[in-house]
Amino acid sequence: MSREIRQSRRHFIQRYVTDPAVAAVALLFWGLFKILPVRVASYAGGCLGALAGYFAFRRNRVGLINLRIAFPEKTEAERRLILRRMWWHWGRFYAEMPHGKTLYRQADVIGLDYLKQAAASGRGGFVCSAHLGNWEPAVSEPLFDDFYLNPVYRRANNPWLDKLMFQRRKGVLIPKGVSGARKIVEVIHRKGYVVMLCDQKLREGISVPFFGKPAMTAPAIAAMALRLKVPVFMARSIRQPDGRLRIEVSPALEMPPEGMPDAAYQIMCRINQIIEGWIRENPEQWLWIHRRFDKSEYE
Repeated sequence: MSREIRQSRRHFIQRYVTDPAVAAVALLFWGLFKILPVRVASYAGGCLGALAGYFAFRRNRVGLINLRIAFPEKTEAERRLILRRMWWHWGRFYAEMPHGKTLYRQADVIGLDYLKQAAASGRGGFVCSAHLGNWEPAVSEPLFDDFYLNPVYRRANNPWLDKLMFQRRKGVLIPKGVSGARKIVEVIHRKGYVVMLCDQKLREGISVPFFGKPAMTAPAIAAMALRLKVPVFMARSIRQPDGRLRIEVSPALEMPPEGMPDAAYQIMCRINQIIEGWIRENPEQWLWIHRRFDKSEYE
């Protein structure tokens, strides 16, 4: 059997069998979490997340390498504890997705006036965040009045899951890539705000220090903010001990002088510094299982 035939059969099975089956299971859990009270759903999701983490051997290996880079002063036992708590946190994150409106209503929101004032001035802009805490309520519900954040996201490989998890978001959904860049410009020109998660590796990015190591970082948010002359706000949504969220918006970043040749690099250095500080404060709420640094670190 030729490689092309095997590949086409694989795509056929994936598209019409595997993807719908996975989506059906996800939809079942989604419906279950939705009918449960938010705290019960969150606890159940945490248990499932902890169970998944127990069997995620390769992911755990990557996570421990990242933790050794970030926290060389900690013991191996302390790093493993952070990793276990991370799996618990991310299980809760997914189980809470159907409850975005409830979570936002219960959240403590700090610094929202910075965005209100910027929006009232008739300027569009960017909000920079990270895979930290639970950002879903902030992109699933209006922050105030009819003000929505417009998220840039990576489409799920499974189109059924993409529709279930991401297409429900409010605002303008902006896929990564060339078409997404055009949408970003359109949103900014309409005085809207685009939210981007800026903490993942991009092979085509620029090398910026992160936890003392060079890390390939996407400079798009800095480059586009400079070109469009709009502000960049930093924001995070952290889970508190009582389960509620604390959403914090910081004042707009100070932009380098116009014409500085490495302005985008300087902005991304500042963004990485801020995100690193966030992670140090709440290490169990960051997604440690992605390869953030050079591939040689994981060999």
